[in-house]
Amino acid sequence: MKLVLVGDKCGKTSIIQRWIYPQQAIQPESTVAIDMKSIVIPTDGKPHVVQMWDCCGESFYRNLLDKYLFNANCIVVCFDLTNQHSWLTAQYWVDKAREVASETPICLIGNKLDLESARQIREQTVKKYMDFIPVSYIFYSELSAYTGEHCKETLRIIIREGSRNIRVYNLSDLKKPAPEKSCTIV
Repeated sequence: MKLVLVGDKCGKTSIIQRWIYPQQAIQPESTVAIDMKSIVIPTDGKPHVVQMWDCCGESFYRNLLDKYLFNANCIVVCFDLTNQHSWLTAQYWVDKAREVASETPICLIGNKLDLESARQIREQTVKKYMDFIPVSYIFYSELSAYTGEHCKETLRIIIREGSRNIRVYNLSDLKKPAPEKSCTIV
């Protein structure tokens, strides 16, 4: 399963660190271009190999990301709950995801839930925005990569919804033209 995380300086790398190493302290790092980490996670009684593609939020790299979005099983659009500009950038990424991969589920994640006193983006704002975008499937979660609050639950939902987007092919399908999306051959 391929998850693509996009957003602008909102803690995507920290979220991935929390998902992969839930008991360890977050180590601040900056992503240059694109980074990928992989993990096996049991969900609903089945192991899922999850590739987490961490895409740099810098505008210089935006044009490179279309191919990564197109082949994703779930697009995770992250933003910083304490930063209005980050929320506006997240809206750009939702539009881009709709344009490039209209059938792919989108998960909006508001990070830095632990900084409630500095919060600028309210849950009602995000839900109102979601009501007006024509997307086949979008869901929202707030979490804190720093404390780990709601991280595990959010990842399980992403895996569950993203796995609905995986096509399963038989060996006879190999004779047909290549599939448009990532797939699993059984």
